[in-house]
Amino acid sequence: MEKFPLSSKKFLAYLIADIGWKVLLGILIFKNCEGNSQVLLLSIVIVSGFVQTGYILGQAALDRYVRLAQITAKT
Repeated sequence: MEKFPLSSKKFLAYLIADIGWKVLLGILIFKNCEGNSQVLLLSIVIVSGFVQTGYILGQAALDRYVRLAQITAKT
């Protein structure tokens, strides 16, 4: 009954969309920026990626906790 985050359709859809826009944003950054501003923008993209991934994994863990609580409440 236990599901892992990667088996969730919502998680996979959000992960694919998130990676897609970050790749496009990264391409735009490299084409349009030079020097230190390029490094700053790229670091912002990387940090936001880690924050969003942490949020997604936290939501998946919360869903798992709620599902386990529902299972134990039935017994």
